[in-house]
Amino acid sequence: MRERRDRLDRVAGRLALVGAGLGVIVGMVDVAVGSSIRDWVGNKLETSTLGAGTILLSLIALTAAVAWQRPGGNRGGRRLATVLGFAIPAGICFTTIGRLWYVPGALILGAVGVILATSTRDELAGAVSQQRWLRGLTVMLGGYYAFLGFDALKVAGALGIAGGLLIWAAVATTGSPRHARVALIVLGALPFAIVTWWSVVTPLTAALVLVIGAAAVRPDARAATIAPTASGV
Repeated sequence: MRERRDRLDRVAGRLALVGAGLGVIVGMVDVAVGSSIRDWVGNKLETSTLGAGTILLSLIALTAAVAWQRPGGNRGGRRLATVLGFAIPAGICFTTIGRLWYVPGALILGAVGVILATSTRDELAGAVSQQRWLRGLTVMLGGYYAFLGFDALKVAGALGIAGGLLIWAAVATTGSPRHARVALIVLGALPFAIVTWWSVVTPLTAALVLVIGAAAVRPDARAATIAPTASGV
């Protein structure tokens, strides 16, 4: 069973490497000639900006794929972080360059499916209880939110960028009460999701921000148990 899982993990890594590499290439194509092939890039007007964004997101997925290949075990938090590092860029890029993303996106999402299929529920649930992973994931989701804001227009764009900054602020303000940090997460996530309700990616990202972010700003139980012990010494 362990050998089969390790083999499938390697397959997932290769799928993601190829998909993310192709993503960088199609992003370059969009920057170079996207305005001449609008049918292939979702009839977007800002092809250069969206192509550059696609390159950036593909590089994030590529970094996650390279990290996945490194030794050290692919368990718990690392599996969850990799799934999000693949799935969120892949999902966003389906909205940036249209048909050009079909093959890269399918490969990366295929890698996500393989990792999830070989992960146990307890393993993923245990990862959610690890504060450092949760904070890192929340920061990453805030970055994606800000990127979505740059991709949007006018009021929606401003709400996306501001939302990303508020999400980062919730993670950074470690000395603030939890309810205040949760309020920052809600204020960061909901307005942009509401004004872009028709998009699949934005509401999904907002849901992830609310769930993971609320857990990330929860007091660290380990620190809470250490503090009384230290004070009693």
